[in-house]
Amino acid sequence: MRSERLANSLGAVADTAARHARDVDAGARLPVEAIAALREHNLLAAVAPRDLGGLGLSVQEMAAVARRIARDCGSTAMVWAMHQGQLACLCRHHGGTTALVELARTAVARQWLIASVTSEPAGGGDIRTSAADLVASPDGSGTVTLAKDATTVSYGAAADLLQVTARRNSEAAANDQVLVAVLREQATLEQRGTWAPLGMRGTSSPGFRLNATVPEEQILGDPFADIAGATMVPLTHTLWAAVWLGLAGEAVSRAVKVSRRRAAGQSGGDAARSALGEARWRLASLEALLADMAVRTQELLDESAQPTVGQSVRTNALKVAASESALEIAHLSLRVCGMAGYSEEGPFSVARIIRDLSSAPIMINNSRLLDTTAQLMLMERQRDW
Repeated sequence: MRSERLANSLGAVADTAARHARDVDAGARLPVEAIAALREHNLLAAVAPRDLGGLGLSVQEMAAVARRIARDCGSTAMVWAMHQGQLACLCRHHGGTTALVELARTAVARQWLIASVTSEPAGGGDIRTSAADLVASPDGSGTVTLAKDATTVSYGAAADLLQVTARRNSEAAANDQVLVAVLREQATLEQRGTWAPLGMRGTSSPGFRLNATVPEEQILGDPFADIAGATMVPLTHTLWAAVWLGLAGEAVSRAVKVSRRRAAGQSGGDAARSALGEARWRLASLEALLADMAVRTQELLDESAQPTVGQSVRTNALKVAASESALEIAHLSLRVCGMAGYSEEGPFSVARIIRDLSSAPIMINNSRLLDTTAQLMLMERQRDW
């Protein structure tokens, strides 16, 4: 029954996302209609445990949700995936603090959209360091103030809650970070620049300058390094990979439809068939990789422990492999579809899919991840690679 209800809800969300996907992309605007549908069907609370009012979906189930939505609108799927990573941080790292538990419960009950504010101009994409710091109120009121320049804040203008990284205090090292839950009404946001990217246009991710004053009790107790290692990174990388796999799968599906039409008309050459075959085996390989990592990520979350060096290497490898492979699959599908795929219009177009997937290697740049992975490998005990 649960799986049937989930399938029905997911179908309704996907249909809504599909109807508005083209306009969302053309206007580089948030998929507000699909987000409303996610709220209606309680899918914004997918990762939240049932004792907080959420659906308590497994990583495998969430990966399936991300794949399904991505086939109709990559931006909607990515917004959903990023939100799940943030909600998981709040639900898993509240530390039993009454204020944070109630905040998590309210976020679930009201289907709040939660955005991440982690990037900074000087960081070069490294979310594990911050220049921004917390300043305790001198009047002893128990509040802290925070000012942060963020280079990208996906769906920040529409977020009900923002989770912001900052140094613990002005004397703390750049990597001594905390995560602060900031209600939208507690913050002022000043947009920096415009948002007119190549793909994933509906994520609406311009930069913002954030200023906020919040009670100290809204600072999550665990260091951000622990939150990122145990929850944020493994879950978001797995769900991102699922989004990219969904996009790649849709591209292959369109290539198959084109090939069947050609076969019926006895047209099309060996080159197109070869590209289709390669796209399919690459897709199968990516499916197997994601399935394995979804299980491993679930085990890590169940353990509520910091990942081993080997687990971190595999998580980074998933992100790099999925982002590169999905884009290759889409390009192979374009070779099969030809001009029908190259066009921005029509049932066989893969243009938006390719544009959306072009963002994958630079979402936490693969070069940075590969460098980090190399360092981790040197730290791990001797093994045969």
